[in-house]
Amino acid sequence: MRLPLLLTLALWLAALPALAQTKVSAAAQAQVRSEGTAPVFVLLKSAAPARDAAAARLQPSARPQTDAVLAALPRASRAQVTRRFQRVPGFALRADAATLAALARDPRVARVDLDAGGSGGAIAPDGALALNNLHEIAGAGYAGNGMKVAVIDTGIDTDHADFAGRIVGQACFCSGGGAGCCPNGTATQSGAGAAEDDHGHGTNVAGIIGGNGTVAPRGALPQVGLVAVKVLDRNNRFCCSSDIVAALDWVAANHPDVDAVNMSLGTDSLFPGDCDASTAWTQAMATAIGNLNALGAVVTVSSGNQGNLNAMAAPACVANAVATGATWDFNGGAITYLGCSETSTAPLQPTCFANRSATTDLFGASAFVTAAGINGGSSTYGGTSQAAPQACACAAALKQAAPASTVAQRMQAMALSSSRIQDPASGRSYPLLNCRDAMGLVNPEVFGPIALNGSQPLIPPPDPQLRLSPAASTLPAEPLRIAPPRPLRESRVPATRQLR
Repeated sequence: MRLPLLLTLALWLAALPALAQTKVSAAAQAQVRSEGTAPVFVLLKSAAPARDAAAARLQPSARPQTDAVLAALPRASRAQVTRRFQRVPGFALRADAATLAALARDPRVARVDLDAGGSGGAIAPDGALALNNLHEIAGAGYAGNGMKVAVIDTGIDTDHADFAGRIVGQACFCSGGGAGCCPNGTATQSGAGAAEDDHGHGTNVAGIIGGNGTVAPRGALPQVGLVAVKVLDRNNRFCCSSDIVAALDWVAANHPDVDAVNMSLGTDSLFPGDCDASTAWTQAMATAIGNLNALGAVVTVSSGNQGNLNAMAAPACVANAVATGATWDFNGGAITYLGCSETSTAPLQPTCFANRSATTDLFGASAFVTAAGINGGSSTYGGTSQAAPQACACAAALKQAAPASTVAQRMQAMALSSSRIQDPASGRSYPLLNCRDAMGLVNPEVFGPIALNGSQPLIPPPDPQLRLSPAASTLPAEPLRIAPPRPLRESRVPATRQLR
């Protein structure tokens, strides 16, 4: 009985070269050949996701299609499935040669690729936020009350005072480390405690978006509701892109009212230009991001910190994600950081470590940013990971200021920034995140006189009525310092800056 089994396996392995011209990637075949099995991402045939956020549509349930394809696989293969999705047509599994051959023969399978991994991509954050004109948003009545933002990262310090009473959902999709890297020791977890942060990166990112300033410096939206999803392990790594797709899929299914989603993470693989059709898992990411766009959420992603001038990590390279690079935010001398060196730094100077390409959407001041940290404290990080959450916070504030605006309009409002930076290293010019400017595009009436409390914008108390009417806030009786009024946007916006 042993000889026929070995002969069968040999025939399957011999057949692998024939798959080279098919839908199974050469990398997947090579790993199976050398190791016997490989983690793969299987994309099923379906309508391609829209490349324009304005045309995004929520995908139908993927369950019937996935069930049918899995039913055709060998029984042993079905036991090796690691991820399934609700509205993304595909799945992840550990495949051997027989499984690859079966997938290659199935006409319902679009392509099979290795399930790739990756990682999470010095002034106080009020200073960094000021450079991106986020510091006045809360004082104008848009502190995030009634809004919901999802942070897909290492998790969040769930009992940190800066997030008290505002963590409205938790889940974990973390397959690394053998059995899994969720707090309960498995690869999937949901409910209270599921997104407990064991690294610190995600807590810092969440603090930039929504810290209330009790312990660490305040974030942009101190009243926003936070959904925390853990996909990165204690080393700030993810093993598999299928975990990222699963997280996006879960947010769309369980929090369809989400207003913005941030991912300060990226694959080790880099892509020049839009990557929507590059691999099975980038196509799945594009579908999952399109689902969130269709629900009304802008998705922001860090561009990555490998210092590439012509390529970005995924999901930043997905067309409908807002890919965000990093600038320095202080004047300084020579510095070596994240594997590259600068002779000097200056506010709004592009960092040497930030990935960028012709399709990078924005840059934001983000090296370095102090915000909430694990164990109830504060933390300082610098990178594209700290730029993306500022764009995310701005996107949520834009929706609060203009509830009828579309996802595409909010993305355009940030990209049409009147503030631009020149990047000598790449020879390109990029928009700089300027949230006050973007607010003027979606709602020209937002910035009249701004109430100040000392040197800081006055943050109105939580009040659902403030969501639609910043003028309804009750101001304190003492005299206020009033910032000079800004001219209405219609009076000075060229035609090229009008939103579609």
